[in-house]
Amino acid sequence: MGYYIGLDGGGTFTDCVAMDDEGRLYYAKAPTTKEDFSVGMFDALSALAAECGTTPENLIASAARFSLGTTVGTNLLVERKGARTGLLATAGHGDAILMMRGSGRMAGLDPEKYYHPQDTNKPEPLVPRALIKEINERVDCNGKVVVPLDIDEVEAAVRSLVDAGVTAIAVAFLWSFKNPAHEQKVVEIIRQVAPDVFFSCSHRVVPRMGEYERTVATVINSYVGPSSEAYFKSASQRLHEAGLQHPLLVMQVSGGVLRAQQAVEVPLTSLGSGPVGGLIGSLYLSRNLGHQYVIATDMGGTSFEVGLIVDGEPLMTDENIVNQYRYKLLQQQTMSIACGGGSLARLDPYSRSIRVGPESAGANPGPVCYRRGGTEPTVTDADVVLGLLSAENFLGGRMPLDRDAAVRAVGALGKQVGLEPEEAAAGILRINNAKAAELIRQQTVIRGYDPRDFIVYAYGGAGPLHAFNYARELGVKGVVIPLGNGASTLSAYGCATSNLVRYFESEQMCFYPFPLGELNEQIALLEAEAQKSLDEMGNTAEDVSLERFGLMRYRGQWLHNLQMRLPAGTLGSLEVEQVVNDFRSTYDKLYGSGAGQVSQGVELFTLRIRAIARLRRPKQASCGESVMEIAAAAHLGARRIFWPDQMAEIESQVFDGRYLRFGNCVTGPAVVELPYTSIPVGKGQALNVDAYGNLVLRLEETTVSVRRN
Repeated sequence: MGYYIGLDGGGTFTDCVAMDDEGRLYYAKAPTTKEDFSVGMFDALSALAAECGTTPENLIASAARFSLGTTVGTNLLVERKGARTGLLATAGHGDAILMMRGSGRMAGLDPEKYYHPQDTNKPEPLVPRALIKEINERVDCNGKVVVPLDIDEVEAAVRSLVDAGVTAIAVAFLWSFKNPAHEQKVVEIIRQVAPDVFFSCSHRVVPRMGEYERTVATVINSYVGPSSEAYFKSASQRLHEAGLQHPLLVMQVSGGVLRAQQAVEVPLTSLGSGPVGGLIGSLYLSRNLGHQYVIATDMGGTSFEVGLIVDGEPLMTDENIVNQYRYKLLQQQTMSIACGGGSLARLDPYSRSIRVGPESAGANPGPVCYRRGGTEPTVTDADVVLGLLSAENFLGGRMPLDRDAAVRAVGALGKQVGLEPEEAAAGILRINNAKAAELIRQQTVIRGYDPRDFIVYAYGGAGPLHAFNYARELGVKGVVIPLGNGASTLSAYGCATSNLVRYFESEQMCFYPFPLGELNEQIALLEAEAQKSLDEMGNTAEDVSLERFGLMRYRGQWLHNLQMRLPAGTLGSLEVEQVVNDFRSTYDKLYGSGAGQVSQGVELFTLRIRAIARLRRPKQASCGESVMEIAAAAHLGARRIFWPDQMAEIESQVFDGRYLRFGNCVTGPAVVELPYTSIPVGKGQALNVDAYGNLVLRLEETTVSVRRN
């Protein structure tokens, strides 16, 4: 039997999912071992093998596909443990990355920081000024060489950086994406002078306009490059030694997987691939369930991520921010805040009230109830105190929690504000869930979308546990806990079900009416490059396709641009006119009628090709016939739970979700317990099991539906 395996590692837990040839799903997880990620990876695979009823060796050897999502690169960047990196820049522009944008010191910080800029600082430089070497060379905006490259200067600069101990070099010259000849020559020199040094060139990493953002992306790629390369190669080698017969695939933030040897070229594209895996998993399930508008929410141990699916497609973005550094990179848009099960609850020294996050207990020591040395209460401790999370059945009983320790920690905090332990725990949850709801509003309302038009997908270990509260604040009619017990491993599921995807871009400056000859010629060049890449991926796909897009905006604008699909074949005046009309109508729909700067004309500034190789995957197995009556084995009795929305302790039914079947309905107040998560069902709410094992939470006495615009 063949297995399609997805693994997401680097967070609090390493999650993995397997789908067999019959479409049956198996889930497992194990604590992440940050001192050696491969240990946690094989611990999770051993647990997965047990779920599949086989050995780890047989599981890996019979894998038809193995896909890996990881936060290793993100951890390197956040913890400042990347490679010692040098930068080669055009003469006169070496300080660009240090100067940042005008608002650089505020990028990515909590909104409250904007009111106190005097308390903020620029981030620690990724490249110290001493490791930035300026090179005499210059290419203009049309790709014409104005100042030839000084070969001797480049060689001396590379030797100087190597002598200074760098293990990675970034090369970011002005207008290199228009003419990469100078960067290509530098690569030749690096390979000759320092063959063991990892290097990145801006025209390969991000061939887009924006000197600062392009430079940051190139530097980050080199900063995380050596460790990421070592991790991918080590993981691939160990898996193949264990019997893996196929190339290891690595999840990309753009929404697809690549072979590990291709992912090593630009490790930047794997930063944050774990959360994107969850969005891809949501996309795959939403298409099967017929949901066109989805708010995908992933709450884990340290963070809360939100992504949107609109009209059946995930929203994309061209920019990201990490550690106050803004860089360009095409990726599926997910926004994150420090709002997870491990978020610490403390007394705010100014307001003398409870504050939750952004600090986190992390995986080690973790919440107080984990008994690993944690002393400060967390959101998970509050869940245990309230009774929403069972201390005895956590991780299916494999990791019992210390409720008494959680009560003492939460009670000590509550005593400082005059609250009993249960009242303090309820306050912690309400604060945490309010933060989650606010992030969702920011991602929907600010873009002109009404949250009430969406279904919430709640996953991650803590997402299903808190969805009953934060989703109700938004006014949505329902929540899907995808795959039931598999909800906490949905990112791994997304890795397992993803296709091979690569994007190819070319910066343009075309004003309507567009020069059709030049436009069609550039599209043909990009598609040829994309087709070559598909051929290099191998013949493992069921089918391949090339999709073309144009990034368009009103002339003179910078931020408000739209990605418009371009028709296949040779573009003529009629096809272009239709695309422009679609752009105008879409712009009006998003920003309001008359908001467009029509008098300034329309500009197409980037061509984009998406190459997709659709991989074979079994159709997910259904759960059989509908059953109305809940099996006796599913009912675990009752316990008293302090509900934060009611601020009262109520006798509540408890169910073992492993024994719930298609057609079963649980009405609140109740809790459905699963090995990797729990789903509270509040008063007036109901939880239904659908034909594919998804749990659908109705927040009101109405049918879950989605309004379409």
